[in-house]
Formats: sequence, structure tokens, C-alpha cells
Amino acid sequence: MSCNSRPIRHRSSSAFTLIELLVVIAIISILASILFPVYARAREKARQTSCLSNERQLGMAVLQYVQDNDDQFPNGLGAIDGKRVWAGEGWAGQCLFYTRNRGIHACPTDSTQPLDALSVPVSYAYNFNLIVPHGDYGDDADDPPPPGVGMASLNAPAQSVLLYEVSGVLANLSDSREGAEATPGRNYSASGNGLDNRLYGQRDWATRTENQYATGYLGGRIPPNPTATQFRNAFGRHNDGSNFLLGDGHAKWLKGLAVSSGLDASGPACFQDNNPPRTGCDGPFHAAGTTAPGFAATFSIR
Repeated sequence: MSCNSRPIRHRSSSAFTLIELLVVIAIISILASILFPVYARAREKARQTSCLSNERQLGMAVLQYVQDNDDQFPNGLGAIDGKRVWAGEGWAGQCLFYTRNRGIHACPTDSTQPLDALSVPVSYAYNFNLIVPHGDYGDDADDPPPPGVGMASLNAPAQSVLLYEVSGVLANLSDSREGAEATPGRNYSASGNGLDNRLYGQRDWATRTENQYATGYLGGRIPPNPTATQFRNAFGRHNDGSNFLLGDGHAKWLKGLAVSSGLDASGPACFQDNNPPRTGCDGPFHAAGTTAPGFAATFSIR
């Protein structure tokens, strides 16, 4: 052997083979498919918590309004631009003085965009069962607006819905104590009782933004035509549910199925839609009474 000869050294390759790369990509794809939904739910949970905080602050504002107005709940605008509006519309403007914060009226998950500095999203609507029944006043704008009911009228405040989640609603929230939302031609906050096609409030006609319930289907009712419904979806804004503010000022997340919607019940023990029937209770379109079993909350105040 020559003195200049050297032993042959074999080099080892550290590169991945194609099969190994495909395996790694497959593993990453599987992990992503598992973790992305978890991350999305965690992010929505954080937004849900922020939204719940908004409702609690609005609840304190409403109860301060009640305290300053002979224990009566807000009643809304009554009339605007010479025309009567639905009972409860404009509740947010009435209570703005007690918060001085337009931002808490918008849920972080609500995609509704403001029109300008005043017409801002209001992601919560008012239960108009907190207004004296509609048959007790006229439809003419010159008639006095119906008053809000007194706090003592609530049979079980912790069971009765005060505010609930909506989308597509814009309201004129000025900083004035009197007249907020009352500017003719402006938008105003919404009210309703949780039944399909019964959400009343101004929408953005320029962009055709629909005002819709963001609660999911309420009370176990499925709309007769879900494609034309006032509900944004079947399940609710936050992780298959939504936030509700109750009459005593506390807020909680509930599935729509657990909340009875409709007109005020005839009595505390009446079932939703009077099914099964009870003597002295009204029929369809009525919410369950506050002591009737089967629901965690109800739009009824009795």
C-alpha cells in the first residue's frame, strides 16, 4: 500500500427522505385540525366573557335609571319624526347617561359596523314585556308613550330577561341626557320579545344590514321558514349560546333552548304557549311564567 493512500470514509446523509417529509406534514395537519377548533372556541370564550361584562355594566345603568325614575323601567322613544315607534326602541339612549360609554353597547363578536361617530352598533335588545301592555295606549304619535313597568311588577326578577343579544342594529348614541336617539332620521336601539320576525329596531338601510336575533332559536321553537327568519343562526353567538341580562341585573350565558320567548304570561305558573294547558293561561305566542318548569329564564315578567 502506498504511503499516500488514505482510508475511504463513508459520508452519512442527514437530509429527510420524501416519505419522512410527507409523514411530518401529515402529523402537522392532524394536529392543526385538532388544535384550530380548540383555539377558535377559546378565542370566542374570551369574547363571550367580554360581552358578558358589557351586559353587566348595562344592567347597572338600567337599574340606576329605574332608581331615578320612580322604580319604572325604560320605555324607549315613544315617537320619532312624527311617527310612533315600537315600545322599548331607544332604551340605550335613555340609559347612556349612566355609563357615558358607547363602546360597551357592542359585543366583540358582532360584525355590525358603525355608520359614523354617533350611529354605533348596539348588540343588545330590550325585552318589551317590560313596557305597559300595548293595548293600553293609542297608535298616534301624539299620544303619550307607554310607561315602563315598575320593578315591583316583576314576579321573579332573576328569571326574567331584560336584555338579549342581537346583530345588525345601529343606534344614535349621543352624550346628552335627554333626547339621545331621538334625532329624526337617525338609527335607534331595538326591542322585541324573542319571537320570529318580532325584533324592532332601526337597521342600516344603506348597506342592507339586517337586524337579527343572535340568541339562537329560543324556547325550543323552530321557525316555520328558517331561511327567512329573524334569527342569525340556530344556536347563538357564543359557542352555541348567548348572553342574557336578567331583571335583577345579573348576566349569564344560556342556550336558546333554555330561554322561553313570547308575550308576557298570564301568570307565573303558565307554560309556554299554554302547552300543556292550564286554566287562566293564554294560548300560543306567550312565554312561560317565571315559576313554570323547563326553562332557566323567560321573557315573561310574571
